[in-house]
Amino acid sequence: MRKKPIQQRARVLVDSLIDAAGDIVARDGLEALTTVRVAARAGVSVGSLYQYFDNKNTLVAALMDRVNSDLIAAVDRVAAQNVGADPQRFARALLTAAFDVFEARQGLARELMRHWHRLDIARGLHRFESRMLDLLRAYALAQLREHAVDPSPARAFILINSIVFTLLRYLSLPSPAMFQREELIEELAAMAARLITAPR
Repeated sequence: MRKKPIQQRARVLVDSLIDAAGDIVARDGLEALTTVRVAARAGVSVGSLYQYFDNKNTLVAALMDRVNSDLIAAVDRVAAQNVGADPQRFARALLTAAFDVFEARQGLARELMRHWHRLDIARGLHRFESRMLDLLRAYALAQLREHAVDPSPARAFILINSIVFTLLRYLSLPSPAMFQREELIEELAAMAARLITAPR
């Protein structure tokens, strides 16, 4: 982003530009995104857009940040609601919440994920990894008496990235995929439970 919006009016403008970009990507695909189309859809001049965004890539980065924030908020909420659940149910709840985010807003996140290999996902992935590590540690502490959960950094790293890149690959498959999301969720939840409850 070229400059951060300070005043309320500027924040509203930036949000409307990101919303417009998201609408275009969700409806017409990532290739259809241009700064001219975004400005027109938001009802502002291209010059106003360029006060905050250098090009369409910075708009896409803002969209990715928004999706990542939505994803983190969703897993935070579901983790708090399921902290007493067994490991497989806990993982299933988080995976279901993630899929709900991917399928919201007319498939915006799904369209972005289809192109993950062309996008800069490193910053968002690092932020998501950090949050998931925190959630796994909190879950392990809550489960001390019930389950031998091991949130060691190596296991957590393997688990988080195995799930993330499996989801990215699944979301990039032509639709409809060879199997439904529920089957994938069950397999990933079972894998997660085995990994985090394995003996040290």
